Amino acid sequence: MIALAGAAAADPQPKQPEQPEQPKQHDDDLVDVAGVISDAVIDIRYATADNFTGKELYPVARCKLRRAVAVRLARAAKALRAQDRRLVLWDCYRPISIQKELWKRVPDPRYVADPKVGSKHGRGAAVDVALADKDGKLVALPTKFDDFSEAAHRDRALAGDAGAEARRLEKALTDVGFQPLPTEWWHFDAPDSANYALSDEPL
Repeated sequence: MIALAGAAAADPQPKQPEQPEQPKQHDDDLVDVAGVISDAVIDIRYATADNFTGKELYPVARCKLRRAVAVRLARAAKALRAQDRRLVLWDCYRPISIQKELWKRVPDPRYVADPKVGSKHGRGAAVDVALADKDGKLVALPTKFDDFSEAAHRDRALAGDAGAEARRLEKALTDVGFQPLPTEWWHFDAPDSANYALSDEPL
């Protein structure tokens, strides 16, 4: 029997399903920092009563930042990891509605931004951070979080032996471009914070 021409040709391959298009990533996306810095110690104080208001203000303990800010912070975390230190995240993105609540309690722009002006936390471009050892235990720090006294000012908090860890923290963050707040040793702003819009997106 003579085979018909082309009878032995292979069957056409089944068409592969199209892969769904991945959403584009943008520098100003608000992202969960836990997915960027896997060893960060998440200790969001406004999600607990352990803050100066004595009440829970956030519904969830989540640190969100603009994507570019989170990537910048990850570079600082890498440098600290080499020194057996881990970043402790006390506060990150803060919705405007929460900023208004804080301003009611401490209407002092040295410590809390007037919500009419807007906080860099509200832009997802500021962090309140501390340091822990590699096991996640807080190291010796100059003051507690939200210490609204001169003891928390950098010129005092970073001085002497008691300021050693705060100096370590400041160096790691300023080396990657963060700008320290003079009145709070734990607070750092991204250098491009003005590029991001204020937001009231829920946590």
